[in-house]
Amino acid sequence: MTSNIAVLIMAAGAATRFGSPKQLAQYQGQTLLQRCIDSANAVFSNKVSVVLGAHADQIEPQILGAQVIINPDWQNGLGGSIACGASHIDPAARGVFILLADQIHIARDQLQVMAKAFEGDNIVAAHYCGVRGVPAIFPRSYFEQLQGLTEDSGAKTLLNNAEISVTEIALPEAELDIDRPEDLHKL
Repeated sequence: MTSNIAVLIMAAGAATRFGSPKQLAQYQGQTLLQRCIDSANAVFSNKVSVVLGAHADQIEPQILGAQVIINPDWQNGLGGSIACGASHIDPAARGVFILLADQIHIARDQLQVMAKAFEGDNIVAAHYCGVRGVPAIFPRSYFEQLQGLTEDSGAKTLLNNAEISVTEIALPEAELDIDRPEDLHKL
């Protein structure tokens, strides 16, 4: 099933709280973004795309192993970046796996667990801190809704809609994302 899943890594934000492009911040000898790309490629080889926006000119030359999608309207927030990325998904994909570049404890093992829970027509979402969130896999039937997202809350409106059945995967590793330099230094 993993061969039919496209991956979109969200990395378009300005990282204003971080003070510099956090996508390029180093952790264990790699940039945050490249760590995410490598984890995704370990499970979904040659299916990985990165959505860039702010600082794209600095970030793009340092990306290995992923296609780059530039969101010209990255200021519109995460929902707009998901919409931009979703409009570039391979038409043959049965689903799209949305990841954030700054969730540094998400690795190959967690991605595999989530991919195994995807049956082709169900949403699979991480569950942490009492809520659903990304990483999340959306089936083809939701591509049009993803393309219509505009809010900064990303896909949370879909993930938390009581009328939509979502397969939840307990993923406490998703709780940590890097927003400030001190978040990274604590590690």
